[in-house]
Amino acid sequence: MANTKSKTNIITHNYGGKLDDQFVIRKIGSKSILASLPKGYEVKERFKPQFEQTKRNFKLAVIYAKKAIQNPELKEQYEAVRRGNQSAFNVAFQDKYYAPELSALRTESYTGQAGQQMLVEATDNFRVTKVVFTLFASDGTVLEEGDAVMDDNGFDWIYTTKVANPSPAGTIVRVTAEDIPKSKTILEGVI
Repeated sequence: MANTKSKTNIITHNYGGKLDDQFVIRKIGSKSILASLPKGYEVKERFKPQFEQTKRNFKLAVIYAKKAIQNPELKEQYEAVRRGNQSAFNVAFQDKYYAPELSALRTESYTGQAGQQMLVEATDNFRVTKVVFTLFASDGTVLEEGDAVMDDNGFDWIYTTKVANPSPAGTIVRVTAEDIPKSKTILEGVI
């Protein structure tokens, strides 16, 4: 693979696509990339469901990115965080393709009283917009649900319980994180 920044190179200037049956030239930002032709491959049967899901996620990310850069405010936000030759489209694509990540659910101080805090780490490649905590009794009935608030550190989200729970043992805590494209991730824990 070769790349060039030269604007006077007659082979790569304003050209992109297949070159004979040997190379392909792609234009990324101000660079032209010369690469060998991609090789076709066959997906093994055991990987087909995962492959189909990846294709679907890719397609949805393209649709979202096209729509997102038509919104001037959103495009400006994506432009602000792009790096190198990335475009706002690339950043928007990645924002949709990669859902938020949830980890480190901390419920150890919960004893069933109202006003107690639970924490979770929620991160995203762009921005987490919402984190919701739902508490279920051990029989599956909803005890309470509400939005968490982002901590000053930028990755912990804090939920303060609203109702007393006389039987906290076996309580199921479901946390849902959402980002700008409305991609969701769910994490569950049992107290």
